Amino acid sequence: MIKKSVIYSCIFLFSCWSGSQDPAISSKYDFKTVGTLEIASIDDYPSALGSGDMVLSSISYNFLKYGYNVNTSDVNNSMVTVGKSSKTLLLSCIITEFTDSKMVVVPFRHEDRGYTKTVVTQSSKDDEENKKSESSQSQTSTTTTHAGKIKEGERVTYSQSRVGIVLKMTDRDTGDLVWSNSYWYSGLEMQRTIESCVKTGIYQIKKLF
Repeated sequence: MIKKSVIYSCIFLFSCWSGSQDPAISSKYDFKTVGTLEIASIDDYPSALGSGDMVLSSISYNFLKYGYNVNTSDVNNSMVTVGKSSKTLLLSCIITEFTDSKMVVVPFRHEDRGYTKTVVTQSSKDDEENKKSESSQSQTSTTTTHAGKIKEGERVTYSQSRVGIVLKMTDRDTGDLVWSNSYWYSGLEMQRTIESCVKTGIYQIKKLF
């Protein structure tokens, strides 16, 4: 029972695993001089209308959750206050993958060809007529044939949601790229998949200030 629980836990962790690399960071840039992050609008993934707004809302939510002041009065971009300095970084996001979970019906066919079983029984008895020490033997065999069968039907499976994004920050005045990283996450439900994917990126950005 314990081994089965461990196996199921491993399967669950693998199915909801987040992937990211160490971010690329400009070694010459002083992030302590940054006072504002400007979050640029996010384009929709080609096959997912509204995905850009969903990811943008998640980014704003995660900054607010970490205690930053988030101003959404600007129609185009949201502003996040990260310090008291004057510099502004433009935070942009590209959605590289946005696949919702799907129910898939998979037909199956199982063919049992059957089998044949033969049982051999051997018996012996003394030969009293000749009064010899030898014995006579007899053998009988029984053969049983099991017919095969075919099973056909349909099996319902579910594909997982998967989200991939690339986050990058550039200096608004100089246009220099100072930070970038990519993230992906697989989960059972789209909204939670977005939140988990974005949360990892915002946590790494938070450590810069």
